[in-house]
Amino acid sequence: MNPDALLDEFDDELFAFLHRERPRSDTFRRMVSDHMDWRSWDDGTPTAPNARGKRVRPLLSLLTARAIAGDHRGAIPAGIAVQLVHDFSIILDDIMDRDRTRRNRPALWVSYGTGHAMTAAAGIYVVGLDALQDYPAQGGSHADTRDLTRTLLESCLEMADAQHLDLDWERRFDLTLDEVRTVALGRSCLIRCGIELAAAVSTPDPAIRAAFREFGALVATAFSIVDDHRGLWGSAERNGKPLLSDIRGHKKTYPIVVGQLRCAPADRPRLRELLAHPEPGDPEIAAIMELLDGADAAGATLREVRRLATLAVERLTTPPLARCAVSDLVELTRNLFAGAPASAPGTAPAPSSSPSLAPAPAERRTHGNSPSAGRR
Repeated sequence: MNPDALLDEFDDELFAFLHRERPRSDTFRRMVSDHMDWRSWDDGTPTAPNARGKRVRPLLSLLTARAIAGDHRGAIPAGIAVQLVHDFSIILDDIMDRDRTRRNRPALWVSYGTGHAMTAAAGIYVVGLDALQDYPAQGGSHADTRDLTRTLLESCLEMADAQHLDLDWERRFDLTLDEVRTVALGRSCLIRCGIELAAAVSTPDPAIRAAFREFGALVATAFSIVDDHRGLWGSAERNGKPLLSDIRGHKKTYPIVVGQLRCAPADRPRLRELLAHPEPGDPEIAAIMELLDGADAAGATLREVRRLATLAVERLTTPPLARCAVSDLVELTRNLFAGAPASAPGTAPAPSSSPSLAPAPAERRTHGNSPSAGRR
């Protein structure tokens, strides 16, 4: 598998698709170019080597189609749709959380203002939905396109529900890990959606489609939780945004909740008091991180990531997916979470050119001096 070659092809298709849409506003075109980090609207060459981000959603879509049908090209419109809806969501997230950086660049609202950024997000969302209208031109029926669109819209509603819960939970301290997993899936449900759409355009077999949906849910949940870990113990440069913003924003992510559950009973009131601080500064954040470290919240979080990743690989290698050519998906899944320790003794996966989301061993946080910012 060569993910870079697949993503290069995907980016060319994304560039061509956005130009076929021909947005009328010069401002909108500039903002799309800026968000994608293109040199200009007419030049899709990125201005930085890592400008496109991880592109995990379309990559999983393309590999799913290849596993089922032997050809990834049928999933390109689906990949474009989920990528653009994801772009819509992160632009809004940055506005809501006043997050000033995205992929190590100024967030769109910082460069253009909140009004322009919200309008651009809405435009990108509409264009993303329109990508699925390419399927009738490729031989699909309008009924099939309607079903694909409904699947994407249901994921958008799931993502919105997760956002509401994320906000509602800022003052809650009685959360269970099952509740946190549900919201983690909702935050990253476009990963599952892209896999589900790719399966739908690649096979009529409902059992294969359902199995890929289950696989996608496991990967999406693991993706969200490892992102939670990186937000506290990763590096700002690698994340593309400041560390520790989840604590400053009172978010109840997996490591924070598991840390509350695992810390010594005598420490729980102090941890809750610190987490409830209206504007935690460097001393409060340092104390919170010390308590989380004492509860091995980082280790417990990565063990959960590895558990989910292991279940995802097992789902790929059992019926009915055993009939599909899933080796590339297995490799990608293992390497996405390669830095998470195994939940049971085993051999770590071999290094690969596949993207990795797990934190590198050498990465360590700095508890203080991190500017305030929000979630991903």
